[in-house]
Amino acid sequence: MRAMLAAALGVLAMNVEAQAPPGETPHSELRADIIASSGRTAYQAGGGVQLPAGYYARVGVIGAVGSNYSGGVFEKSARVDVVGRFLFDPFRQQRWGISAGAGVSLQARDGDRIRPLLLAVIDVEGPQASSRMSPAFQVGLGGGVRVGAALRWGSRTAR
Repeated sequence: MRAMLAAALGVLAMNVEAQAPPGETPHSELRADIIASSGRTAYQAGGGVQLPAGYYARVGVIGAVGSNYSGGVFEKSARVDVVGRFLFDPFRQQRWGISAGAGVSLQARDGDRIRPLLLAVIDVEGPQASSRMSPAFQVGLGGGVRVGAALRWGSRTAR
């Protein structure tokens, strides 16, 4: 009888939402980026998903396509980024939250091989609108200097 009661209490405790990690479901993201390196500038738009990895960490998987401009010529380009970010305000206690991260970017240009590159970023994520959408801005290094803007959908209580 005690074992059954203990098991029932354990099951009930697992279902209490307050004990669940914030943002335990993946959140989608739309973004636009400019990546400038010596002699080449990439303009790309894409989307992805932010996966929770505990209270203070998120892993983002982003895919983007666009074009590179080099020497007066535009060429097709694409990339896939995998970025782990540490959130300094994961519970939305402030209107604006900062995160820092690192990862890998796989970049491809028209007629060229895929290039794996290291990636380092700093994000600033803003307050949520009624649609649970937040603006985010990113600067970083990876294939050149990166500047980006994103719209992220997420939880009311977690970034």
